[in-house]
Amino acid sequence: MSLFDKAFYHVFNGKRTITGPIFKKDFEKENKHLRELTALLHTVVSNKRKYIERDIALLKYGLEGEKNLYYELKNSFIPMLCLHDIRLEYKDYVAQFDFILITNKFIYVLESKKLSGDIEINADGDFIRIIKNSNGKVVKKEGMYSPISQNERHVNILREILINEGVIKTLPIKSAVVIANPTTIVNKQKAPIHVQGNIYKYDQVNTLLKNELSDPKNEKDMFEKYMYQIADFLVDHHKTITYDYKAKYSLSNEDLHSGNTTEQVQTDLSLYNALKEYRLQKAREEKIKAYMVFTNEMLDLLTQIRPVTKKELLSIKGFGNKKVEQYGEEILSIINQ
Repeated sequence: MSLFDKAFYHVFNGKRTITGPIFKKDFEKENKHLRELTALLHTVVSNKRKYIERDIALLKYGLEGEKNLYYELKNSFIPMLCLHDIRLEYKDYVAQFDFILITNKFIYVLESKKLSGDIEINADGDFIRIIKNSNGKVVKKEGMYSPISQNERHVNILREILINEGVIKTLPIKSAVVIANPTTIVNKQKAPIHVQGNIYKYDQVNTLLKNELSDPKNEKDMFEKYMYQIADFLVDHHKTITYDYKAKYSLSNEDLHSGNTTEQVQTDLSLYNALKEYRLQKAREEKIKAYMVFTNEMLDLLTQIRPVTKKELLSIKGFGNKKVEQYGEEILSIINQ
C-alpha cells in the first residue's frame, strides 16, 4: 500500500479493526443436519434405525475433523473474516463450503477431509486411500474422488457468483484441501506440483496463510468495509438444505413410534428449521450471538412443547418475562403457522 493509499485509508476508513480471526458464521458442533437426524432417530422403532445411526456416526466424524481445523483458525491471530459451513445456490449450481476465509489480500476456500487410513497421491494426481490393520499391514487400497478437483469446482462457482453479483472484481480466490485427521499420513511426493501445493494437514494451514499474506506477489490490500461486504453477502445468501427423510430412509408409519406419522415428523423438522432461521435473523438484526436469542436446548423444547400462549412460553426453561416480551409474539406466530 502506497503512502497515499495509507493516508486515504486512515481518513476514510479509520485504523484497522480486524486484528485476528473473526467468525461471521461460527462453527457449530451439532449442525442442523445432525440435530434433525438425532430427532428423527427418537421417532423410529424399526430396523431402519441402523441407517440413521450410521449417518449420524459419519456426520459426527466429519464434524470432528472440521472442529480440528476450526481450532487452528480460531487461534491463528491472523486478521481475517471466517465463515463455516456456507451453502450457495446459483443458477443450476450448488456448492457447499466448509470454510471461507476473507483476508485483505485474497479469499481462501478450505475443504476439510477427515479420512480413515492414509492417503497416497500418484503422478497422475489420483487419490488412493490405504487401510491398514492393527499390525500395520495393508488390507485394502481404494481410489477416491479427488477433493482437489471438487474444491476447485466450488471455487469456480464462488468466483462466478461474486463477480456476477458485483461483490468483487479482481480479488484472488485460492483453495486448499485440508486433511483434518491427526493420524492420517499423506504421501504426495509423486503428485503433480499443483496438487502438492493444494493439500495440507490441518496443523499446517496457519503457516500457509501467513506465508501467502507475506508474499510480495499478493499486492492487493482491500479495505475492511469490503471484507465485511463479502462476508455479509455470503451469510445472507447461505441456503440451508432441507432433506426428505421419509424418502431417504423409505419410512412408513409402521417404522415410527405409536401415535407418530411421517407427516408429523416432517412438520416437527419444518418447525425446528423455521425457528432456527428466525433466531439467526434476530441475531443478525441485533448483532448478537444466536444463542442469546434462545439456546439450542430452548429450541428443542419449543419444537417439542409447541406453546400457543405467552404463559405456556414462560413455562419453558430459559424464557423469562424479558425474553418473552422481546421475542414471544413472533415465536408464537411461527408455531401457530
